[in-house]
Amino acid sequence: MANNSFKVPSGTVPEKGTTSPNLFTWLEGSIRLETLFREGIPAQHLPKIAFCFFLCLLYIGLSHQSNRTLQKLNKAKLLLEDLRVNYTTQKAELMYNSKQSEVATMVAPLGLKESEEPPQKIEEIKK
Repeated sequence: MANNSFKVPSGTVPEKGTTSPNLFTWLEGSIRLETLFREGIPAQHLPKIAFCFFLCLLYIGLSHQSNRTLQKLNKAKLLLEDLRVNYTTQKAELMYNSKQSEVATMVAPLGLKESEEPPQKIEEIKK
């Protein structure tokens, strides 16, 4: 019996040993990390690595803090806008309700009426 096999067009699969060079293989060949870390991390680099690690943590923490601050500012802006709208509508209502005609209609059920005679001027008597 014959063996089943896939038909692969020639030229689609690279042959062994003829892979195209890429960035990572070039970096691996030029830096030679295996010789640097053969016996572990050199002690002379530990303070620099620790400092870089600290700076990374500081950067991440500060970015989180700034994001939280921006979110609080956005919430405060929305609240301020809502309060400003409430203020302007209440001010407009107060101005409308404080007109003489509106005051007269609001106090009419209490039995108060507008005076129909003009006010009298009180004059001082000179001696």
